[in-house]
Amino acid sequence: YDCRIKKIFTLKNKQKSSNFIILKDENIYYLTGFYGKDSGSILLIANGDIHLLVNFIYLEQARKSAKIKNLNIVCCKKNKFRELAKILENYSFSSIGVEGKNISLTGFLKLENLLAGQGKKLVNVDGEVEALRIIKDKLEISKIKNACRITDKVFGSIISSGAAAVNKLSEIELALRIEELMVKNNSEGKAFDTIAAYDKNSSMPHYSPQKIKVRDGLILIDFGCKFKNYCSDMTRTIFTGNQKINNEFKKIYDIVLKAQLMAIENCREGITCSQLDNIARKFIASKGYGSNFGHGLGHGVGIEVHEEPAVNMENRTVLRENMVITIEPGVYIKNFGGVRIEDMVIVRKNSCEVLYNSKKSFFVLD
Repeated sequence: YDCRIKKIFTLKNKQKSSNFIILKDENIYYLTGFYGKDSGSILLIANGDIHLLVNFIYLEQARKSAKIKNLNIVCCKKNKFRELAKILENYSFSSIGVEGKNISLTGFLKLENLLAGQGKKLVNVDGEVEALRIIKDKLEISKIKNACRITDKVFGSIISSGAAAVNKLSEIELALRIEELMVKNNSEGKAFDTIAAYDKNSSMPHYSPQKIKVRDGLILIDFGCKFKNYCSDMTRTIFTGNQKINNEFKKIYDIVLKAQLMAIENCREGITCSQLDNIARKFIASKGYGSNFGHGLGHGVGIEVHEEPAVNMENRTVLRENMVITIEPGVYIKNFGGVRIEDMVIVRKNSCEVLYNSKKSFFVLD
């Protein structure tokens, strides 16, 4: 954590402001080791001093979990922005950066008014900590790998239970079963709301499971867990029962899998996000389903399940070694169904390392 703080000090010199107000919980955790989800905490970096402002509810947790040296932890009993302004009275600089995406308009105006009396101006510095988080260090990669191992194990348990066991459940019961297994396998719970979409419901990429009974046919499962605050994310599309699977489903599955494998084969340091997206997208389009692949190829994963870089048509960010991304092409047909196959990978110099071993070739669970 001290190394990360040092990087922030290096970064600061390149910005319009040499001081930061960091508001995003995940960014505060990345820099200090304290993670208060939706805590409203503030990390202030000012002239090399580091202040962490937390509500009383999180005070003991912050004292126990914060890892950096010379951290001044302040308990905010009432108005956190007033407490922040009080600390800033001790500094003579004229501008300070704030994470604009992580403060409400009301909060911004209130803080702006408080600092105006001190002759201080707020400057937007979005994305500075995220720019550091995009490359994972060894500790982060170790945690991510553990999260992915748990995810693999949970999927294996679902598959080994057989079609009869799966078909006893509703979509929401299947989702809850997956989440229960993630906890039992040493995770801290789900990284996001689990998707279990049966039959036609699989055409909706971010579908919410319902009390709909799962029968023989197609089930799209998208789930992930947290391990020491780092996320996993995996999607598999499975088929259950002995009834004949619709030929178009089999055709679509083969196309999506081929597109995913092509992207994985080309994923390496030096390729841009848009180039990688285009490899899978061009192949799917060549098979007549281009209009049915309506989302990006993937996204970064770390402390958040969706973080930079966004792997899509517009993003020309160059992939670098030790970025962790998903590769998840999909084809979705309204009132028919959809197929998505998703793996997480670590970008390497000349290739990528796939973090899952779970089966993804077409098979029917019976």
